[in-house]
Amino acid sequence: MAKRKAADGAGSIRQRPDGRWEARFTFTDELGQKKRSSIYGDTQKEVRQKLTSILKAVDSNTYHEAKRYTVSEWLDEWIKTYCVDLKQMTISGYKQKINTYIRPRLGKVPLRSLSNVQVQRFYNILSAGDDKQKPLSPKSVQNVHGILHKAMEQAIAARLISVNPCDHVKLPKAKKAPLKPLMDDNITAFLEAIKGEKYEAVYFVDLFSGLRQSEILGLSWDDIDMESGLIHVCRQLQRNYNTKPASYVFLDETKNGKDRIAAIAPSVVKVLKDQQRKQAEWRLAAGEAWSNPRNLVFTDELGNHLSHSAVYCRFKRIVASIGMPETRFHDLRHSYAINALQNGDSPKSVCDQLGHYSTAFTMDTYAATSNTMRKESQDRMEQYILRIAK
Repeated sequence: MAKRKAADGAGSIRQRPDGRWEARFTFTDELGQKKRSSIYGDTQKEVRQKLTSILKAVDSNTYHEAKRYTVSEWLDEWIKTYCVDLKQMTISGYKQKINTYIRPRLGKVPLRSLSNVQVQRFYNILSAGDDKQKPLSPKSVQNVHGILHKAMEQAIAARLISVNPCDHVKLPKAKKAPLKPLMDDNITAFLEAIKGEKYEAVYFVDLFSGLRQSEILGLSWDDIDMESGLIHVCRQLQRNYNTKPASYVFLDETKNGKDRIAAIAPSVVKVLKDQQRKQAEWRLAAGEAWSNPRNLVFTDELGNHLSHSAVYCRFKRIVASIGMPETRFHDLRHSYAINALQNGDSPKSVCDQLGHYSTAFTMDTYAATSNTMRKESQDRMEQYILRIAK
């Protein structure tokens, strides 16, 4: 049997036979009874830091013996107790990532024993993949980290642990996906390709309004002022990918929780009026089979909401037919923004239309994408140079 090794000058800190470090300390519980407890870590330094924090709490009579949660048990408690104010879709997303990635690999680890090294190794495996899973994208690893870090921060607030083992880890850097917007001739080709298509009105309105897919599919006639050409963007139809099969959820709020007003051109209003007339014909033909309780703008012939996948798959076939197979549905929103800026809209108006949190974000996302804007910038600088050179 390996001999236990005590840390030099560490007092109650020692190295265990399994190579990990243990710190033992004494405290007085709520009944005045003396008790001993232990904390663990992968390094002597880590355990010493934990012990220092705990001894301060013991000296100030603020230390409370924590329930011995495992990581899995604490994540369940965190979701149940501390995430009650979050959107149901957000909670479902948290649960899906916890059950798929965190619980299988870290769930059995005692909460107080979870170390920075363990967390870093966990993220490294997620990034590289192994025989149990394919490699995750940097953005997906960052999303998993965000959940685990929040849960550990709450564990600190609940005095279950003294330091966050997710702090100071190295995460893979996520790269922004290149935008594939429709510009100039591509828009002409796209508009020609969607003529007579089942979802022509959806694509046209989205291209010239900048709504998100969830927003346009959840759009209600109650939200549109045809007279003034304004849309009150205040709801969405979200697809919940965390259920099998995937389900749909109507939310009376936008992605960032803030309503906004989107202005639409007369040509867009005309398309919406045509859609209204078409829907009235469907309703008459369907009779009692018609069901559109949310007064949705875009439905099938019986009033049912459209599915994200059906709209997206048909869109992908269309853009592939005009030589732009990499363009996504979300790029219609990007196309609106870039073309609006290119045609003279102020960054502030485009920011408000899209519901961005700042004009700086809008410009950082789109300004460099427009060849026309770059050319105009070059021309302005050339005119300035010629003017001052005289």
